[in-house]
This record gives sequence, structure tokens and C-alpha cells, in this order.
Amino acid sequence: MRVSAYCLCGLLAVACAAPSSGTAFREPTDCVLDAQPEVIPVPEPIEGELNEAFDFPDSPGWWAPAPIDPEREQYRAALVSRLGGGQGLQPRALMERQRAVHVTLPGDRAREAENIDAILQGRAGTLGTASCLEWRLFQRQAHRFPMIERPTEFGAYVLRGHGRIRVYLSGADRVGGKLRHEVRDQVVADVAQGFAPVAHLHNHPFMFDRKPGDRTWATEDTLQDIAGALSPSLTDVQAYRGMREHFGLQGAWVTNGLDTSRFSAADFDRLSAWP
Repeated sequence: MRVSAYCLCGLLAVACAAPSSGTAFREPTDCVLDAQPEVIPVPEPIEGELNEAFDFPDSPGWWAPAPIDPEREQYRAALVSRLGGGQGLQPRALMERQRAVHVTLPGDRAREAENIDAILQGRAGTLGTASCLEWRLFQRQAHRFPMIERPTEFGAYVLRGHGRIRVYLSGADRVGGKLRHEVRDQVVADVAQGFAPVAHLHNHPFMFDRKPGDRTWATEDTLQDIAGALSPSLTDVQAYRGMREHFGLQGAWVTNGLDTSRFSAADFDRLSAWP
């Protein structure tokens, strides 16, 4: 099975350090999502599907590293516990672990290791701490479906222009999702009005305790893949190239809530995709 780019039908610093003792959390006032965004209706929604549109003033806080807040640190601590230490949570370590699984997959599925190699060898993308915007979008999905206990994916188009940020966020109760034309059509209309399609963001959740045929789409040969790695799949890159052609997508981001890989439109050609 080919795992997706947000569709399965599947720049900053390395991993976040825990705050030092005595560090006080201060909620950035310019980095909080609207609690009541517009909901975009779609026909025959899948289980738990929600498509939302946000519009808010642009400000530096959104692009700065994510805040050290209790919820994010609790998430990080839970992952460190599951991984037996913080070293295994480093972005490169996660990709190397995933690569060891991918290279053993039969047939052309082993090609999923190609994009890991492109990142690890410095041929495409950059790795860094998740931004405040990326964390807030991850957090919104995690509030609906706890990411460790019930991993799910979300996808988001991020646009910028006229002093505003517009985000179209889609998520459902599944690993993977659907790229809805009802959402994409609004993105295309915004681009026509002068908004820049800065990036498509999606998350790669961690998936522990997998079993063949479960909701994580596990097979016998992927049970050791705990995911959470930041390399885009072949299907992801295929989708990015289509978005670049359709409405001029400028970049793509893949996050696990703590760290993010970021790719330019030029990187799409340095990465591998399905034919």
C-alpha cells in the first residue's frame, strides 16, 4: 500500500529542548487560533472530518519557534518515555529508523527511502523546530484526537497576503485523509486575489503498538515503523507537484508537532514521487 501525502486513501533548530527549571510559560498573544473559524461543508464527509477556514492578521509570532507551553512539553515527555530517551526523538534519528524499515519493503515500496536519503544527505529541505503556526494547527487536531493514543493526520493550506494569513485546515479520525476540491477551490480563489500559497502543511503522527490491518494501515513488514519521521512520501511529493502546477504552491512542510521539515517548490524536483 502506498502511504500518502495527506491522502492515504496515507528553519530554526533540531528537536525542542525541555524548558529549564523555573521557566515560566507566557502565552503569545499574537499566536492563538480563532476558536470559531468558518466551517467548509463537504458532501459525504468521512468519519470525524472537519474542514475549517481561518483568517487572521499576519505577525512575526506565527513564524517564530513554537512556545514552550505545558501541553507541548507533556507531549514531548510522553514521546521520550515511549522511545526510551530523547535521542531517539531527534529528527535525523527518526528518519534513520524509518529508513531501516523502508529499505526492506518488497518491490517499489522500498523507494519510500529515497526522500529520506535526499534530506539526510542535504539534497532537499531543511529541518527545524516547529513554528508557532505549525504547533497551533497540530494542537487543534490533537485536541480532537489525542495524537499518541489515537494518531490522525491533518492537512493545511497556508496562504499569506494583504497583511493577513489564511489557513484551510482539514482533518478526520484517520491516518490519512482526503484533499477536497471544495477546500482547494477556495485556495485557488484566494491566490487569484493576490494571496501567496506559502505552503501545504501536514503531520506525520507517531504510531506505536501497531498490528497488521489496524487503523494505522500496518502490514507485517511495517510493524517496526513508529512513524513521526519528517520525510514526505512519494505520494506527498506527487501531490505537491500537482499543487505547484495548479495554483503555484511555493513550499511544503511536514511536522510531528515538535519539529518540521520544510521544502521549497524547487525541492519538489529534487525529491522522488510516483511516476
